[in-house]
Amino acid sequence: MSGELGLIHSFRHRVFEPMQAYRGSQASAGREIGLIEFMQTRAINEKSMPGGLRNTRGEPISWEDIWCDLGLDPKNVTLDNLISLSGDIKYLAPELVREFILKGVMAEPWYLDLCAGQEDVGSMDVTTPWIEYGREAPQISGEAETIAQAAITWGQKSIRLHKKAIGITMSDELLLSVPLPLLQYFLRRVGIQLAAGWNREAVATLINGDQANGLDSCAVIGVGTADSLEFADFLRPWTRGRRLYVRWDNLITSEATANDVLGLDEFSKPQGLGGVVVELDSRNRIIPQRMPHFVSGQMGDGQSMLVDRKMSMMFLLFRGLLVESEHIVMRQVNGTAASMIGGFSTIDRTGRVIVDKSLAFATHGFPSWMAPLD
Repeated sequence: MSGELGLIHSFRHRVFEPMQAYRGSQASAGREIGLIEFMQTRAINEKSMPGGLRNTRGEPISWEDIWCDLGLDPKNVTLDNLISLSGDIKYLAPELVREFILKGVMAEPWYLDLCAGQEDVGSMDVTTPWIEYGREAPQISGEAETIAQAAITWGQKSIRLHKKAIGITMSDELLLSVPLPLLQYFLRRVGIQLAAGWNREAVATLINGDQANGLDSCAVIGVGTADSLEFADFLRPWTRGRRLYVRWDNLITSEATANDVLGLDEFSKPQGLGGVVVELDSRNRIIPQRMPHFVSGQMGDGQSMLVDRKMSMMFLLFRGLLVESEHIVMRQVNGTAASMIGGFSTIDRTGRVIVDKSLAFATHGFPSWMAPLD
């Protein structure tokens, strides 16, 4: 029944303001969350107790409950219907647009799959450490002897975060005539485009590092026979990776190289009729059991990047998804902009390596700083 939840006069203080505080702002870090998820898990219910906003049946609130509370037909409601509402519920329209865009952002954000984690920061200028460990092996130390020290070089590096944004305009006619159930799919595309921007930057950071001088760029090695890609060319870095105590078990290629890799029998066809005579399965396993494969236009043709996400980089988030709208009366359009502020910081150079099909391993082997630890 319309008005049972009382959102039209209480949406701002019960939902909108607590949700903004939970998400954080440019001055304080918060956590990303969508409108419905917040109302289901963190909004205050009728008894003023934590546990989410519930409908009259005691179940977690849904969009259908919101439309019913506002007296709107969920199949025919338009964005203009919400914009024209008065009272606290006027804050619902921009949140609804944000909800649709957020679904797109979260649909294909594989840049997070290449990161050790995400850290919320309180400034657009972030200082992070860099550490380079010496390759000295541990020494036997006798009683009361001075322990031999390994050389450790360290310092600080500055990461400047930036904004990624995309804007769209919607005419008054579109707002008046297109029902929200249809409009949501097009707004999700906006979020997908925003996520694609972070995907591109993530790969570019893995290739070039996070410093302008290129000192943190990715190591490039060749293959056994130049201009010929074979499974053995992956075995070589996987084996070295285990001696570096990293697991290069994520793959990034260009579209053309993806076809080359997927054309190798070892990646596309079952091997053998039964099983190997001896199955090697230990902590020192060399060949990954599975390898997530990402395709990016940032990668050059013929290059395959292997990544250990635990050692590769982290995503620094200053401000999560912000969706802002304005109505331009003279043009009779509604302008909407979606933006995020963040950036990437690399962790360890051994976290990734590029196998270049055009180079021979005999002349382009592992760099000295990838010497084995054991």
